[in-house]
Amino acid sequence: MSIIIEKFSNGLTVALEPISGMATTSLSFAIPAGTAGDPEGSAGEGESTLLSELIVRGSGARDSRAFSEALDTLGCDRSTTVNANHVLISATMLASRLNASLELIADMVLRPRIDAEHLEPVRQLSLQALHALPDDPQHLVMLRLAKLHFPSPFNRTGYGDEAGLQSLTTEHVRATWKRRAVAQGSILSIAGAVSPEIAMPKLQELFGAWGGNNVEAKPAGPRSGGVDHYTLASSQTHMAFAFDAPTERDPDSFGFRIASVILGGEASSRLFTEVREKRGLCYSVGASAATGRDRGVLQIYAGSTPQRAATTRKCILDELTRFESGVNQIEFDRAKIGFKSRMIMSGESAMARASTMTSDLYRIEKARTLSQLTATLEGWTLERVNDVIQRRMSAAWRATMSQATVGPDAVADEV
Repeated sequence: MSIIIEKFSNGLTVALEPISGMATTSLSFAIPAGTAGDPEGSAGEGESTLLSELIVRGSGARDSRAFSEALDTLGCDRSTTVNANHVLISATMLASRLNASLELIADMVLRPRIDAEHLEPVRQLSLQALHALPDDPQHLVMLRLAKLHFPSPFNRTGYGDEAGLQSLTTEHVRATWKRRAVAQGSILSIAGAVSPEIAMPKLQELFGAWGGNNVEAKPAGPRSGGVDHYTLASSQTHMAFAFDAPTERDPDSFGFRIASVILGGEASSRLFTEVREKRGLCYSVGASAATGRDRGVLQIYAGSTPQRAATTRKCILDELTRFESGVNQIEFDRAKIGFKSRMIMSGESAMARASTMTSDLYRIEKARTLSQLTATLEGWTLERVNDVIQRRMSAAWRATMSQATVGPDAVADEV
């Protein structure tokens, strides 16, 4: 079936995709209150992270326990996360419980209690997560890479600033949610066993009077780029590299993503084969591309030993240079089949489809069906992908590299 999209007069965009044969319904709700809109540093950076946790701790007439019990009674599995642009609410429930679940989620969004008694426990959880980052060096190196490669404020970790977290008060976060959680710019996608004739009037009833104007964060200047090293006593060295990639609107975006799979997205990829399998330089290596609304990125991660880190780095960069010459038919066919398989499998998940619709609506202002996505994929040939590689993954592209390392020593060129 087709996707039904309606933009309410208040600026909320709603997308519904009925999928036959499903008994459950999933929703993805993006609210424009992400980390890029936080105050900087000690002024309160981290408020969106706190809010993503506080809004689930009671809303409307229900305190935290009553609200949680009400969702559990409906069998509504839910979670909240935050990224640079949005606070994201995800939920899955039986189709018969959708409208009742939507009533509770509307309370969460429009009438969160944000009780004073919950602020300090949530703050402490956030501080613990911030302080624990060195215990997960693979995650830490990717966060530090993003700090280099993206412009402020879109390069924030999402963990906040210690002084900023400490500065936040109940009154401040309540006022912040009211100011930032607005209808304009919000996106709500529902997929699975959903009846548009029943769901759309309910959504109008619940969210039609929601107001507010979204003020989007803007880049504060160019990215810093370059090289970053975080010294950590360890028997491992974690390294990560970032390069520019097309945005999702770019005609090359699909081809670039296929190329990234061949480069490092699977066990038969160039990086995995050459760096790990043939030379045994690292225990883990891979690449992935993200094509966003305003900027795209290709990231490479490798975990090695301090003794082999420089050689690992050189081998990765050598492979990138060789990659500019293009890929062969076997590599292309394998990547395309894998890409299509993952795409079709995601279509069997209501949550994956809801999340994809929300992402599409934010990045390109339309939502693509699974059949439209697969048709786009089928239109890509080896010649087209190699053309993208030649134009978009050349020496000039490699010059956009940012590099972050976590380990005992910085990693430079092999002598």
